[in-house]
Amino acid sequence: MSLGVRMSLRTRMAVTAVAASAAALTAVLVLVGPGLRARAAARERETLLAEARLMARVAEEHLGRGGSLADLDPIVDAAAGEVRARVTIIALDGRVVADSTVSGPDLAALENHGQRPEVREALASGAGSDVRHSATTGEDLMYAAVPVHLGKDVHAVARVAHSLADIDEQVRELRHTVVLSLLLAFAITTALSALFSSSLVGPLREIMQAARQLAAGDLTTRIRVQRRDELAELAGILNHAAAQLQQRVLELSRDHARTDAILSAMEEGVLAVDYKGLVLVANDALRQHFDLSEPLGRHYLEVVRQREVSEIIEGVLQDGERRTSEIEVPRLHLVFAVTGVSFPGADGLAPGAILTFHNTTERRRLERVRRDFVANASHELRTPLTSIRGFVEALEDGAAADPALATRFLGKIHAQADRMAALADDLLELSRLESEERAPNWTNVRPGAVAAEVAASLAALATERGIALAQRDEGAPEVVSDAECLRRILENIVDNALKYTQEGGRVEVVASPADGGGAVVEVRDNGPGIAAEHLPRIFERFYRVDKARSRELGGTGLGLAIVKHLAESVGARVEVESRPGRGSCFRLRIPPTHD
Repeated sequence: MSLGVRMSLRTRMAVTAVAASAAALTAVLVLVGPGLRARAAARERETLLAEARLMARVAEEHLGRGGSLADLDPIVDAAAGEVRARVTIIALDGRVVADSTVSGPDLAALENHGQRPEVREALASGAGSDVRHSATTGEDLMYAAVPVHLGKDVHAVARVAHSLADIDEQVRELRHTVVLSLLLAFAITTALSALFSSSLVGPLREIMQAARQLAAGDLTTRIRVQRRDELAELAGILNHAAAQLQQRVLELSRDHARTDAILSAMEEGVLAVDYKGLVLVANDALRQHFDLSEPLGRHYLEVVRQREVSEIIEGVLQDGERRTSEIEVPRLHLVFAVTGVSFPGADGLAPGAILTFHNTTERRRLERVRRDFVANASHELRTPLTSIRGFVEALEDGAAADPALATRFLGKIHAQADRMAALADDLLELSRLESEERAPNWTNVRPGAVAAEVAASLAALATERGIALAQRDEGAPEVVSDAECLRRILENIVDNALKYTQEGGRVEVVASPADGGGAVVEVRDNGPGIAAEHLPRIFERFYRVDKARSRELGGTGLGLAIVKHLAESVGARVEVESRPGRGSCFRLRIPPTHD
């Protein structure tokens, strides 16, 4: 984390104020300091030039009285007391002929000054100056020089030199003053900024805390700032924005909840994808139909792997036209009527596609069952009618004259008429069960007693067919059910077992407790059994495992269908286990109470 993030607002305000003061004072120091030194140096130059002219007049007066350059040194030494600078007289050839600080042999030993910048400038323009660092004194010296005239001729150059240490000392004193002022300004600014920021920090902290709570999702937070300034205005703006945002979120939540409720309540599957094919919506019905897990955000090809679905989506995404199709999903054993339409994309994006999946599997099955029922019912009626018509024609052709033959034919006609009547009765019974015309008569029933009653009623038929019929109660508990329905269920199952069990076989009816409560009644036989491929369909109307034997035994093909409907009407369940050559076991599971 950077320093700027760690520092508090109060600290940053103080630092900013101090930094601003420091910058201002530093700017004063930087801008004024060098200018002051330059102005002081300019004044010093003018002073030195004046002193140089003074010394030049002294030399000119000496030369005017007939003196020479060689005897100027004592005069310069005496006159130098009137100036504060070092005075030097330089001949035109560069020799130093007089110096206020050097005399005798030392004067003669001085180096040639003819190439000094100030000397050359003075000879060229009448006045010259220069600033150089003195290795001897370790200071910066300013030199000023003017020519010495005698008449119109220049005989020498008078030069004065003075240290700039005084100017530097003045600048240093100014800098010290500025530094002291800076420190004093730091202290004063820090104190003032602390006093000023303390009145702002509290409200700002409250605003920041409220902003954090709003960012965390607590839209009920409001800021209470008792001020009448920009902070109060800011707090009011944030409060207003929070209220509006809360209202919008509530509206969106309600809309989202309504949409979710609608989608969840729909029996049709709904799939919505964006223009990229990514899944935006997949409702519960669709997830259940296709056994989907976490489909949102994935490409539709990963979710619904069905070519026809992909064609509908791609078509809608390409041209936006409505698409409808009925597709079959073999792996799911389901059939869907699919409709695809376009819907606008968000924020100016390309449109997406939304598909509805209407499960038509049951409708298809019912259509097939209806077609099969009409065909089977027609077939079942046509067979006895054909037989009756044949026997009637035979009687009309002369068989009626033969009493024995006529009696046999009339018996056949009567049997076929009974078969048609039984078929009509079963059809009416099945129709009543499907329309739920008769409500169950709920009473306390002992399944063992019902099973014993059924076994007793069919004992004569079992004896007639040479089949051993046994009944056993293994402690089946009392249940709440419809005794008449249970009796008819068991009659149909036992009668069916007696029909298909060969002579010398055995049928057993056993009532016992069921796991988890209720009772189980099993009808077991050692007949020919049923192949596995027939078991899922044996409760369908007119479905026969052995059509020829069933008709020979007088079955209508509706007995087990009636059993299934009767069981469902009282909340029971019928199961079957069978293997060819090892008999069958029909199991009736009866719940302890009804819903």
